[in-house]
Amino acid sequence: MQIRLSSWRSALLAAFAAAAPAVAAAASAPGTAPPPWPVTQGSPAAAAVDPTRPLLLGGLRVVLDSTAITNLRSSIGAGVITHQGNGTDSLDWLCYTVSDTAPAQRLWLASSELARGRVDGVTAIDLPAGTPATDACPELPAKFKPVRFEDGLWLGGLSTDVRKSLGMPAKVGSSYATLFHGLNGNLDVVGSITLEFRGARTVSLHVAHSTQN
Repeated sequence: MQIRLSSWRSALLAAFAAAAPAVAAAASAPGTAPPPWPVTQGSPAAAAVDPTRPLLLGGLRVVLDSTAITNLRSSIGAGVITHQGNGTDSLDWLCYTVSDTAPAQRLWLASSELARGRVDGVTAIDLPAGTPATDACPELPAKFKPVRFEDGLWLGGLSTDVRKSLGMPAKVGSSYATLFHGLNGNLDVVGSITLEFRGARTVSLHVAHSTQN
């Protein structure tokens, strides 16, 4: 089965190009590869400051574009680093299932070609009832739960503080995206967050962060 993946490179470099994101096609088992970034209406809301924060897996802190994916796998002690694609479409990821939430969730921690082995993207989705953990997406060990970003962003309802920090208006449609592009010395910094909603609940989130020459 062919699963189309939005290129993480395109997502991270969206601030630099007006072209539509490149899409890589890959042969992979359903549910194994990170799902594509949602297509949102209009351009992402421009963020004045980088909206991305470190991811917390229980007490383990994952800093995007800093934490090595191999070190993360060793720390968790479970999961398989999967590789896909070549060149700018190269992507490595770890996939985990979180079954003790309602609904259950699936989490991907990914490293694009730009990141050179560091985790630069996080995707999480709600799962249909009864979806089991798999060999490719095993259960996340209990000591690495709960999962959330350092500012509290995660699946489910969004707090007032999180909505405010993302510059989210009082009413949004079925999705919301925000994008930051700035400079740190002579380095380009890009932070991107895209959320999908069902009613008042966040059912998927896609977060990426990159610092490049």
